[in-house]
Amino acid sequence: MMLANRYGPIYRRGLAAVVLLLAMGLGLFLPPGAEAHFTFTGYSDITVKEQELQYLLSFGEHDLMEALKLDQDGDGKLSEQELSDASESLKAFVNDGLIVTGDGKVGQAAIKQVKKTLRAKMPMVELDLVYAFPGKVERFQVQYGFFYNGTNSDHRSFATILLGGQTVTQVLNQNNAILQIQGSSQTQESGQAGAAEEKTSFKGVQPASQGTASNPWYLTLMEYVRMGMEHIWGGADHLLFVAGLIVATRNRKEVVRLITAFTVGHSVTLVLAALELASLSPILVEPLIALSIVYVAMENLNWTRKIPMNRTTLTALFGLVHGFGFAEILQGTLAGHIALPLFSFNLGVELGQLAVVAIVLSLLWVFHRSLKKAYDRWLPGASGLIGLFGVFWFIERVFSI
Repeated sequence: MMLANRYGPIYRRGLAAVVLLLAMGLGLFLPPGAEAHFTFTGYSDITVKEQELQYLLSFGEHDLMEALKLDQDGDGKLSEQELSDASESLKAFVNDGLIVTGDGKVGQAAIKQVKKTLRAKMPMVELDLVYAFPGKVERFQVQYGFFYNGTNSDHRSFATILLGGQTVTQVLNQNNAILQIQGSSQTQESGQAGAAEEKTSFKGVQPASQGTASNPWYLTLMEYVRMGMEHIWGGADHLLFVAGLIVATRNRKEVVRLITAFTVGHSVTLVLAALELASLSPILVEPLIALSIVYVAMENLNWTRKIPMNRTTLTALFGLVHGFGFAEILQGTLAGHIALPLFSFNLGVELGQLAVVAIVLSLLWVFHRSLKKAYDRWLPGASGLIGLFGVFWFIERVFSI
Protein backbone atom coordinates (compact mmCIF):
# COMPACT_ATOMS: atom_id res chain seq x y z
CA MET A 1 0.00 0.00 0.00
CA MET A 2 1.50 3.31 -1.07
CA LEU A 3 2.10 5.97 1.53
CA ALA A 4 -0.13 8.64 0.12
CA ASN A 5 -3.32 6.54 -0.05
CA ARG A 6 -4.39 7.58 3.43
CA TYR A 7 -3.67 11.26 2.83
CA GLY A 8 -5.94 13.57 0.90
CA PRO A 9 -5.31 16.31 -1.65
CA ILE A 10 -4.90 18.91 1.10
CA TYR A 11 -1.99 16.96 2.56
CA ARG A 12 -0.38 16.64 -0.87
CA ARG A 13 -0.63 20.39 -1.51
CA GLY A 14 0.82 21.07 1.92
CA LEU A 15 3.69 18.66 1.34
CA ALA A 16 4.36 20.28 -2.03
CA ALA A 17 4.60 23.67 -0.35
CA VAL A 18 7.04 22.30 2.23
CA VAL A 19 9.18 20.76 -0.53
CA LEU A 20 9.21 24.08 -2.41
CA LEU A 21 10.32 25.98 0.70
CA LEU A 22 13.06 23.42 1.36
CA ALA A 23 14.22 23.71 -2.24
CA MET A 24 14.55 27.46 -1.84
CA GLY A 25 16.52 26.89 1.35
CA LEU A 26 18.87 24.47 -0.37
CA GLY A 27 19.40 26.95 -3.16
CA LEU A 28 20.52 29.50 -0.59
CA PHE A 29 22.76 27.34 1.55
CA LEU A 30 24.31 24.79 -0.80
CA PRO A 31 27.46 26.09 -2.50
CA PRO A 32 27.18 26.80 -6.23
CA GLY A 33 28.57 24.07 -8.42
CA ALA A 34 28.31 21.46 -5.64
CA GLU A 35 28.49 17.98 -7.12
CA ALA A 36 27.42 14.64 -5.76
CA HIS A 37 30.60 13.09 -7.18
CA PHE A 38 34.09 14.39 -7.19
CA THR A 39 37.11 12.18 -7.36
CA PHE A 40 40.70 13.38 -7.10
CA THR A 41 42.21 11.00 -9.63
CA GLY A 42 45.36 11.22 -11.73
CA TYR A 43 47.19 8.95 -14.13
CA SER A 44 50.84 7.91 -14.44
CA ASP A 45 51.69 6.22 -17.74
CA ILE A 46 55.31 5.12 -17.41
CA THR A 47 57.44 3.65 -20.21
CA VAL A 48 60.80 2.20 -19.21
CA LYS A 49 63.76 2.54 -21.59
CA GLU A 50 67.42 1.62 -21.12
CA GLN A 51 68.58 5.16 -20.34
CA GLU A 52 65.36 7.04 -19.64
CA LEU A 53 61.94 6.96 -18.06
CA GLN A 54 59.11 8.40 -20.13
CA TYR A 55 56.31 9.64 -17.87
CA LEU A 56 52.88 10.88 -19.01
CA LEU A 57 51.50 12.60 -15.92
CA SER A 58 47.81 13.56 -15.87
CA PHE A 59 45.80 15.56 -13.34
CA GLY A 60 42.20 16.62 -13.18
CA GLU A 61 41.86 20.14 -14.55
CA HIS A 62 39.99 21.26 -11.44
CA ASP A 63 42.64 19.79 -9.13
CA LEU A 64 45.46 21.59 -10.91
CA MET A 65 43.61 24.89 -11.01
CA GLU A 66 42.99 24.72 -7.26
CA ALA A 67 46.55 23.67 -6.42
CA LEU A 68 48.32 26.31 -8.53
CA LYS A 69 45.65 29.05 -8.59
CA LEU A 70 45.60 29.02 -12.38
CA ASP A 71 42.10 30.41 -12.90
CA GLN A 72 43.14 34.00 -13.52
CA ASP A 73 39.79 35.25 -14.86
CA GLY A 74 37.70 33.39 -12.26
CA ASP A 75 35.44 31.64 -14.78
CA GLY A 76 36.00 28.19 -13.27
CA LYS A 77 37.69 26.90 -16.44
CA LEU A 78 41.28 26.52 -17.52
CA SER A 79 42.01 28.26 -20.81
CA GLU A 80 44.89 27.50 -23.14
CA GLN A 81 46.38 30.90 -22.33
CA GLU A 82 46.19 30.30 -18.57
CA LEU A 83 47.86 26.93 -19.09
CA SER A 84 50.60 28.51 -21.20
CA ASP A 85 51.23 31.22 -18.60
CA ALA A 86 51.69 28.57 -15.91
CA SER A 87 54.78 26.92 -17.41
CA GLU A 88 57.11 27.92 -14.57
CA SER A 89 54.55 27.02 -11.90
CA LEU A 90 54.04 23.62 -13.52
CA LYS A 91 57.78 22.98 -13.66
CA ALA A 92 58.16 23.75 -9.94
CA PHE A 93 55.06 21.67 -9.17
CA VAL A 94 56.52 18.64 -10.98
CA ASN A 95 59.93 18.98 -9.35
CA ASP A 96 58.37 19.23 -5.89
CA GLY A 97 55.93 16.35 -6.33
CA LEU A 98 57.79 13.78 -8.40
CA ILE A 99 61.30 12.44 -7.82
CA VAL A 100 62.74 9.87 -10.23
CA THR A 101 66.11 8.24 -9.65
CA GLY A 102 68.13 5.89 -11.83
CA ASP A 103 70.50 3.67 -9.86
CA GLY A 104 70.35 6.20 -7.05
CA LYS A 105 71.02 9.27 -9.19
CA VAL A 106 68.28 11.91 -9.26
CA GLY A 107 67.00 12.68 -12.75
CA GLN A 108 65.75 16.07 -13.93
CA ALA A 109 62.36 16.25 -15.62
CA ALA A 110 62.28 17.59 -19.15
CA ILE A 111 58.73 18.76 -19.91
CA LYS A 112 58.20 17.99 -23.59
CA GLN A 113 54.56 19.05 -23.82
CA VAL A 114 51.65 20.23 -21.70
CA LYS A 115 48.14 19.93 -23.06
CA LYS A 116 44.49 19.73 -22.10
CA THR A 117 42.85 16.41 -22.78
CA LEU A 118 39.94 14.15 -21.83
CA ARG A 119 40.38 10.94 -19.89
CA ALA A 120 37.58 8.85 -18.45
CA LYS A 121 35.41 11.61 -19.95
CA MET A 122 36.90 14.10 -17.49
CA PRO A 123 38.83 17.27 -18.45
CA MET A 124 42.48 16.76 -17.56
CA VAL A 125 45.90 18.30 -18.02
CA GLU A 126 48.60 15.97 -19.39
CA LEU A 127 52.31 16.60 -18.93
CA ASP A 128 54.75 14.70 -21.15
CA LEU A 129 57.91 14.21 -19.05
CA VAL A 130 61.22 12.53 -19.81
CA TYR A 131 63.85 11.62 -17.22
CA ALA A 132 67.11 10.92 -19.09
CA PHE A 133 70.26 9.39 -17.58
CA PRO A 134 73.83 9.22 -18.97
CA GLY A 135 74.06 5.44 -19.02
CA LYS A 136 72.07 2.23 -18.89
CA VAL A 137 69.87 2.08 -15.76
CA GLU A 138 69.38 -1.16 -13.88
CA ARG A 139 66.78 0.14 -11.43
CA PHE A 140 64.48 3.14 -11.42
CA GLN A 141 62.71 4.53 -8.38
CA VAL A 142 59.66 6.80 -8.57
CA GLN A 143 58.50 8.78 -5.55
CA TYR A 144 55.06 10.31 -6.01
CA GLY A 145 53.97 13.06 -3.64
CA PHE A 146 51.40 15.33 -5.27
CA PHE A 147 48.68 16.87 -3.09
CA TYR A 148 49.82 15.00 0.05
CA ASN A 149 50.82 18.13 1.96
CA GLY A 150 47.35 18.55 3.43
CA THR A 151 45.58 19.85 0.32
CA ASN A 152 44.12 16.49 -0.70
CA SER A 153 45.21 13.34 1.09
CA ASP A 154 42.67 11.29 -0.94
CA HIS A 155 44.45 11.88 -4.25
CA ARG A 156 45.49 8.75 -6.14
CA SER A 157 47.21 8.12 -9.44
CA PHE A 158 46.59 5.05 -11.57
CA ALA A 159 50.03 3.95 -12.68
CA THR A 160 50.53 1.86 -15.82
CA ILE A 161 54.13 0.67 -16.20
CA LEU A 162 55.16 -0.50 -19.67
CA LEU A 163 58.39 -2.48 -19.62
CA GLY A 164 59.24 -4.31 -22.81
CA GLY A 165 56.22 -6.43 -23.62
CA GLN A 166 54.87 -6.42 -20.05
CA THR A 167 52.28 -4.03 -18.65
CA VAL A 168 51.72 -3.74 -14.90
CA THR A 169 49.23 -1.55 -13.08
CA GLN A 170 49.41 -0.10 -9.60
CA VAL A 171 47.62 2.59 -7.62
CA LEU A 172 49.82 5.32 -6.19
CA ASN A 173 48.46 7.04 -3.10
CA GLN A 174 49.57 8.43 0.21
CA ASN A 175 50.17 4.93 1.58
CA ASN A 176 51.88 3.57 -1.52
CA ALA A 177 53.95 6.44 -2.85
CA ILE A 178 57.13 4.70 -4.05
CA LEU A 179 57.69 2.47 -7.08
CA GLN A 180 60.80 0.35 -7.59
CA ILE A 181 61.11 -0.63 -11.26
CA GLN A 182 63.82 -2.75 -12.85
CA GLY A 183 65.50 -1.36 -15.96
CA SER A 184 64.43 -2.57 -19.38
CA SER A 185 67.54 -4.71 -19.76
CA GLN A 186 66.78 -6.64 -16.58
CA THR A 187 64.60 -9.74 -16.45
CA GLN A 188 61.25 -9.02 -14.75
CA GLU A 189 60.11 -11.59 -12.20
CA SER A 190 56.62 -11.40 -10.77
CA GLY A 191 56.62 -10.49 -7.11
CA GLN A 192 60.37 -9.90 -6.93
CA ALA A 193 61.17 -7.28 -4.30
CA GLY A 194 63.52 -4.49 -5.32
CA ALA A 195 66.73 -3.79 -3.46
CA ALA A 196 66.42 -0.87 -1.07
CA GLU A 197 67.79 2.44 -2.28
CA GLU A 198 68.45 5.73 -0.59
CA LYS A 199 65.18 7.66 -0.46
CA THR A 200 64.65 11.38 -0.85
CA SER A 201 61.61 12.68 1.02
CA PHE A 202 59.08 15.06 -0.43
CA LYS A 203 58.51 18.35 1.30
CA GLY A 204 56.60 17.51 4.45
CA VAL A 205 55.90 13.95 3.34
CA GLN A 206 57.47 10.67 4.33
CA PRO A 207 56.19 7.89 2.03
CA ALA A 208 54.46 5.28 4.12
CA SER A 209 55.32 2.26 2.01
CA GLN A 210 57.08 1.29 -1.16
CA GLY A 211 56.03 -0.99 -3.96
CA THR A 212 57.55 -2.79 -6.90
CA ALA A 213 56.27 -2.94 -10.44
CA SER A 214 54.70 -6.28 -9.52
CA ASN A 215 52.28 -5.58 -6.69
CA PRO A 216 51.11 -8.49 -4.45
CA TRP A 217 47.57 -9.46 -5.43
CA TYR A 218 46.14 -8.94 -1.94
CA LEU A 219 47.36 -5.33 -1.85
CA THR A 220 45.62 -4.71 -5.16
CA LEU A 221 42.46 -6.32 -3.82
CA MET A 222 42.51 -4.25 -0.64
CA GLU A 223 43.19 -0.99 -2.49
CA TYR A 224 40.40 -1.43 -5.02
CA VAL A 225 37.91 -2.66 -2.39
CA ARG A 226 38.68 0.47 -0.37
CA MET A 227 38.26 2.61 -3.49
CA GLY A 228 34.88 1.03 -4.21
CA MET A 229 33.66 1.64 -0.66
CA GLU A 230 34.92 5.22 -0.66
CA HIS A 231 33.35 5.85 -4.06
CA ILE A 232 29.83 4.89 -3.01
CA TRP A 233 30.15 6.56 0.41
CA GLY A 234 31.34 9.73 -1.30
CA GLY A 235 28.44 9.64 -3.80
CA ALA A 236 25.50 11.18 -1.96
CA ASP A 237 23.23 10.60 -4.95
CA HIS A 238 23.83 6.84 -4.98
CA LEU A 239 23.22 6.67 -1.23
CA LEU A 240 19.99 8.65 -1.43
CA PHE A 241 18.73 6.43 -4.24
CA VAL A 242 19.33 3.34 -2.10
CA ALA A 243 17.72 5.05 0.90
CA GLY A 244 14.72 6.00 -1.23
CA LEU A 245 14.31 2.38 -2.32
CA ILE A 246 14.10 0.97 1.19
CA VAL A 247 12.65 3.81 3.26
CA ALA A 248 9.07 2.89 2.28
CA THR A 249 9.63 -0.86 2.08
CA ARG A 250 8.62 -2.86 5.14
CA ASN A 251 8.85 -6.30 3.56
CA ARG A 252 12.34 -7.76 3.99
CA LYS A 253 12.00 -9.93 0.90
CA GLU A 254 11.18 -6.86 -1.17
CA VAL A 255 14.24 -5.08 0.20
CA VAL A 256 16.39 -8.03 -0.87
CA ARG A 257 14.78 -8.05 -4.34
CA LEU A 258 15.28 -4.33 -4.86
CA ILE A 259 18.89 -4.25 -3.66
CA THR A 260 19.69 -7.35 -5.73
CA ALA A 261 18.13 -5.77 -8.83
CA PHE A 262 20.10 -2.55 -8.31
CA THR A 263 23.31 -4.54 -7.75
CA VAL A 264 22.85 -6.61 -10.91
CA GLY A 265 22.07 -3.51 -12.95
CA HIS A 266 25.01 -1.39 -11.89
CA SER A 267 27.43 -4.35 -11.94
CA VAL A 268 26.67 -4.98 -15.63
CA THR A 269 27.36 -1.43 -16.78
CA LEU A 270 30.28 -0.98 -14.37
CA VAL A 271 32.07 -3.91 -16.00
CA LEU A 272 31.16 -2.91 -19.56
CA ALA A 273 32.11 0.75 -19.06
CA ALA A 274 35.33 0.01 -17.17
CA LEU A 275 36.41 -2.29 -20.01
CA GLU A 276 35.37 0.43 -22.47
CA LEU A 277 32.88 -1.92 -24.13
CA ALA A 278 29.99 0.46 -23.46
CA SER A 279 29.90 4.19 -22.94
CA LEU A 280 27.46 6.88 -21.84
CA SER A 281 28.51 10.48 -21.46
CA PRO A 282 28.45 12.00 -17.94
CA ILE A 283 26.41 14.80 -19.52
CA LEU A 284 23.58 12.24 -19.67
CA VAL A 285 24.52 9.97 -16.78
CA GLU A 286 24.61 12.57 -14.00
CA PRO A 287 21.17 14.13 -14.71
CA LEU A 288 19.66 10.66 -15.18
CA ILE A 289 20.98 9.57 -11.78
CA ALA A 290 19.35 12.63 -10.25
CA LEU A 291 16.07 11.83 -12.04
CA SER A 292 16.16 8.27 -10.71
CA ILE A 293 16.15 9.69 -7.18
CA VAL A 294 13.20 11.96 -8.01
CA TYR A 295 11.26 9.06 -9.51
CA VAL A 296 11.77 6.77 -6.52
CA ALA A 297 10.65 9.52 -4.16
CA MET A 298 7.55 10.21 -6.29
CA GLU A 299 6.75 6.52 -6.38
CA ASN A 300 6.97 6.35 -2.59
CA LEU A 301 4.41 9.16 -2.46
CA ASN A 302 2.23 7.48 -5.10
CA TRP A 303 2.68 10.44 -7.43
CA THR A 304 3.59 8.30 -10.45
CA ARG A 305 1.20 6.85 -12.98
CA LYS A 306 0.97 3.13 -13.48
CA ILE A 307 3.58 1.95 -15.96
CA PRO A 308 3.96 -1.57 -17.40
CA MET A 309 6.98 -2.45 -15.24
CA ASN A 310 7.21 -3.39 -11.60
CA ARG A 311 9.53 -1.67 -9.16
CA THR A 312 12.13 -4.43 -9.27
CA THR A 313 12.53 -4.15 -13.05
CA LEU A 314 12.69 -0.35 -12.86
CA THR A 315 15.30 -0.57 -10.11
CA ALA A 316 17.46 -2.82 -12.30
CA LEU A 317 17.19 -0.30 -15.16
CA PHE A 318 18.14 2.55 -12.84
CA GLY A 319 21.05 0.38 -11.69
CA LEU A 320 22.32 0.30 -15.28
CA VAL A 321 22.51 4.11 -15.23
CA HIS A 322 24.21 4.26 -11.81
CA GLY A 323 26.76 1.70 -13.00
CA PHE A 324 28.10 4.19 -15.55
CA GLY A 325 28.59 6.61 -12.66
CA PHE A 326 30.46 4.00 -10.63
CA ALA A 327 32.71 3.19 -13.60
CA GLU A 328 33.93 6.77 -14.14
CA ILE A 329 36.86 6.29 -11.78
CA LEU A 330 38.00 3.07 -13.50
CA GLN A 331 37.68 4.07 -17.15
CA GLY A 332 41.07 4.31 -18.78
CA THR A 333 42.89 2.74 -15.82
CA LEU A 334 42.69 -0.98 -16.47
CA ALA A 335 45.58 -2.54 -18.36
CA GLY A 336 47.27 -5.89 -18.04
CA HIS A 337 45.65 -7.52 -15.01
CA ILE A 338 41.97 -6.57 -15.36
CA ALA A 339 39.95 -9.17 -13.48
CA LEU A 340 41.23 -8.55 -9.94
CA PRO A 341 40.92 -4.72 -9.88
CA LEU A 342 37.47 -4.87 -11.47
CA PHE A 343 36.22 -7.57 -9.11
CA SER A 344 37.71 -5.83 -6.09
CA PHE A 345 36.27 -2.42 -6.94
CA ASN A 346 32.79 -3.86 -7.47
CA LEU A 347 33.12 -5.82 -4.23
CA GLY A 348 33.96 -2.58 -2.44
CA VAL A 349 30.89 -0.90 -3.93
CA GLU A 350 28.67 -3.77 -2.74
CA LEU A 351 30.16 -3.80 0.76
CA GLY A 352 29.71 -0.04 1.04
CA GLN A 353 26.15 -0.34 -0.22
CA LEU A 354 25.30 -3.13 2.22
CA ALA A 355 26.70 -1.10 5.10
CA VAL A 356 24.37 1.78 4.19
CA VAL A 357 21.38 -0.57 3.86
CA ALA A 358 22.12 -2.12 7.25
CA ILE A 359 22.31 1.30 8.93
CA VAL A 360 19.12 2.62 7.30
CA LEU A 361 17.15 -0.54 8.05
CA SER A 362 18.34 -0.53 11.67
CA LEU A 363 17.27 3.09 12.13
CA LEU A 364 13.88 2.42 10.53
CA TRP A 365 13.34 -0.63 12.74
CA VAL A 366 14.18 1.32 15.91
CA PHE A 367 12.03 4.26 14.84
CA HIS A 368 9.08 2.04 13.98
CA ARG A 369 9.17 0.22 17.31
CA SER A 370 9.60 3.41 19.33
CA LEU A 371 7.24 5.74 17.50
CA LYS A 372 4.70 3.62 15.68
CA LYS A 373 2.17 6.45 15.29
CA ALA A 374 4.72 8.91 13.96
CA TYR A 375 6.27 6.38 11.59
CA ASP A 376 3.69 6.69 8.81
CA ARG A 377 3.66 10.49 9.09
CA TRP A 378 7.44 10.64 8.90
CA LEU A 379 7.86 8.50 5.79
CA PRO A 380 6.21 10.90 3.27
CA GLY A 381 8.35 13.75 4.58
CA ALA A 382 11.51 11.65 4.26
CA SER A 383 10.60 10.65 0.69
CA GLY A 384 9.82 14.25 -0.17
CA LEU A 385 13.20 15.39 1.15
CA ILE A 386 14.99 12.69 -0.86
CA GLY A 387 13.12 13.79 -3.97
CA LEU A 388 14.02 17.39 -3.24
CA PHE A 389 17.74 16.62 -3.39
CA GLY A 390 17.17 14.77 -6.66
CA VAL A 391 15.42 17.82 -8.15
CA PHE A 392 18.20 20.12 -6.97
CA TRP A 393 20.95 17.89 -8.44
CA PHE A 394 19.08 17.52 -11.71
CA ILE A 395 18.73 21.30 -12.15
CA GLU A 396 22.31 21.92 -11.03
CA ARG A 397 23.75 19.32 -13.41
CA VAL A 398 21.68 20.34 -16.42
CA PHE A 399 22.52 24.02 -16.10
CA SER A 400 26.22 23.38 -15.37
CA ILE A 401 26.71 21.60 -18.70
